[in-house]
Amino acid sequence: MKHIFSLVLTVLFCLNFSAQGNRFTYEYQFRIDSTKTDSLKKEFVNLDIFPTKSYFYGQASFANDSIVNNSIIEQRKSTPNHISFSSHAEDWNISYLIEKAYPSFKTTWFTNIEQTNMIVEETPVFKWNILPETQKIENYNCQKATTNFGGRVWEAWFSKDLPFPDGPYKFNGLPGLIVKLEDKTKSHQFLLKGNKKLKAEDHSWDYILALQKEADHEFKGVKVNPAQYKKQYMSYKNDPAKDVKLDLADPHTTMTVTTESGAKLTSNAEVIKYMEESMGKKYKTNNNQLELNLHKK
Repeated sequence: MKHIFSLVLTVLFCLNFSAQGNRFTYEYQFRIDSTKTDSLKKEFVNLDIFPTKSYFYGQASFANDSIVNNSIIEQRKSTPNHISFSSHAEDWNISYLIEKAYPSFKTTWFTNIEQTNMIVEETPVFKWNILPETQKIENYNCQKATTNFGGRVWEAWFSKDLPFPDGPYKFNGLPGLIVKLEDKTKSHQFLLKGNKKLKAEDHSWDYILALQKEADHEFKGVKVNPAQYKKQYMSYKNDPAKDVKLDLADPHTTMTVTTESGAKLTSNAEVIKYMEESMGKKYKTNNNQLELNLHKK
């Protein structure tokens, strides 16, 4: 079961477009299942950099949030007592948002684990080994650097032509923007594919904030540190249907689940068994997260 939630609302500050920003678009290739070589997927992600902070997010997730919130606004006008929407969030991997504050690089990761929305706060320190090796990548003069992060060994190529000490995901701290980033197993790779100056008419996360405020649908998350996040993740991994069990413990709650074969399950026992099996399979196959240390014992 994939629970849809909006990543950012009034918990974030609106972006100030009086100070111009830059958008860097990366092609992100990742392998969800480490045991299957054919599980490689591709997605485009944005890194929007402003004078005091940056935002990293998936293009598909951003577009979906825009559509959903516009739909809610329109439905409130026509049918204020009934709101419905659908989403295809399962079609992408980056359904979270990462905000980095400058100059401390305090990182706020807005994510979720099943029905629990989480705000993970940390200030990761990257110990980079900058090497003399150089290479031209996507027409940028780049230099090589390596680091260990998240239980993986990473190789980065940064460019001083782009004077931003930032990069995709949580990565930062090099004397230039990261143009290419890849882990040793080649399970995760980011490659810069485009950049532009943001103008006032360009939408970024302030647009989502404005829509969410108008739609009156607020994000509420539990603030945790990485260790607390891991504890919560492991509890779901060990009992993936625990939210469903909790819901069905209420005698006034009923649930109908339609399986992939089209069968409708209505009894609590059937629903719980199905959810345990299907969600257990999801946790088993989704075993190659970018930060392995947060998702394995």
